[in-house]
Amino acid sequence: MRHRVVAAAPFLVAGLALGVANSMSNAFGSAYGPFTTTPGQGVRWLEYVSSWLGTPWAWALFAFGVGWFSRRLGPAALLATAGLVLAVLAYYLSDAVLGLNERLSVVEIHFWSVISLLVGPVMAVFGALAHRPQAWSLAPGLAAPAVMAYFGLRFPSGNSQIQPWAQWAVLGAAALLALALTVRAGRLGLSFGVAHRRLLPVRQAPPEDRHLGT
Repeated sequence: MRHRVVAAAPFLVAGLALGVANSMSNAFGSAYGPFTTTPGQGVRWLEYVSSWLGTPWAWALFAFGVGWFSRRLGPAALLATAGLVLAVLAYYLSDAVLGLNERLSVVEIHFWSVISLLVGPVMAVFGALAHRPQAWSLAPGLAAPAVMAYFGLRFPSGNSQIQPWAQWAVLGAAALLALALTVRAGRLGLSFGVAHRRLLPVRQAPPEDRHLGT
């Protein structure tokens, strides 16, 4: 039991960190937030971080990463869901502490928690399957860059001062991730082919007919 708790702790802490980091990057990077020193001028690098962490692909990628590193389907689905729910709670609690919201929005917490219950297990299973040492693992693995590319193209986030650079960075990262997964699958397929050939029995040539001389 203790071993399971220790193994689950990093994923749960990562979920809390995701929610807090998203909230703090919004608060300290915004050009019109409560911590803005010069109205209309935000902290540029935090604006980039905020535009990435506040997108659905980042939270879906978190669940995928939990599945990738935990590897087992059942625990991956549970840990990813729990991590996302903790991220939602941490995000809104951090917003309240930082003064971004006057009170906790129970409706929004409930809504995004339900989304986490739906998205978390699916992306976690994709991540766990993607880490399997078989060439077919590429298929579920491509779910992660596909989600990044979809939201990067259809719903680019961030203000005009960081666009289109923030969007291009997301699309570039999605392309690199897809390439890395493809190369990995190719190497796994090649290794499997070599190992399969080594296991095949060596076919011996039939013995030559010998005719007795008369």
